[in-house]
Amino acid sequence: MVRIMKFFAYTLFFISMLIYFMPKINAYYLLENTLKENSIIISDEELTDNGFSLDITNASVFVKSIKSANIQNINIKIFGFYNKISLKNITLSKTMKSFIPLHVEDLNIDYSIITPFSVNLNGVGEFGTFTAIFNIDKDSIKLQLNPSKTMLNNYKSTLKNLVKSENGEYIYEKNI
Repeated sequence: MVRIMKFFAYTLFFISMLIYFMPKINAYYLLENTLKENSIIISDEELTDNGFSLDITNASVFVKSIKSANIQNINIKIFGFYNKISLKNITLSKTMKSFIPLHVEDLNIDYSIITPFSVNLNGVGEFGTFTAIFNIDKDSIKLQLNPSKTMLNNYKSTLKNLVKSENGEYIYEKNI
C-alpha cells in the first residue's frame, strides 16, 4: 500500500513539475503564429509566466488588419486534463456597436478530457450573460443568452437572429 501511495505521489509531483516548467511563453508564440495564418494578429501584449499559468495583459486583437478588440487581461491555464482561458475586460471595436454592446467583463473558455468533444464558453458583459457549447465532433454550436435591458432595448435586430425560449432566454444553434 505504501508503494502505491509513493508511486502516485511521485507521479503527481512529476506532472506538476512538468506543467510548472513547461515553456508556456514559447507555446503562446506558437499559438500566435497559428492564428496569424488565419489573419488574426495579437499585438502589444505583455507576457508573464506564473508557473502554473500564463498571464497576458493589454493585448490588441486585429482580424484581417482591422482592430477588433482590446483585452486587458488573459489568463491561460493548461493542465492537460483540464484547460481554461479567462479573458477579462474586453472592449470590442466601435464598428461592432450596431450589433452588440462593446464591453465584455468576463469570458471563460473551458476544455476537459471528461467531455473531449466539447468546449464550454460563458461570459458576462453589457449584453447580459451567456453560455455556449461548441461540439468539436459534430461541428455545432449552441448558445444561450440571458440578455440585459440594454441588449433588449437597443439591439433588437441582433436578437431577431436568435430564438426566444419560454423562460426568456435567447437560443442560437448552428452547424458549422
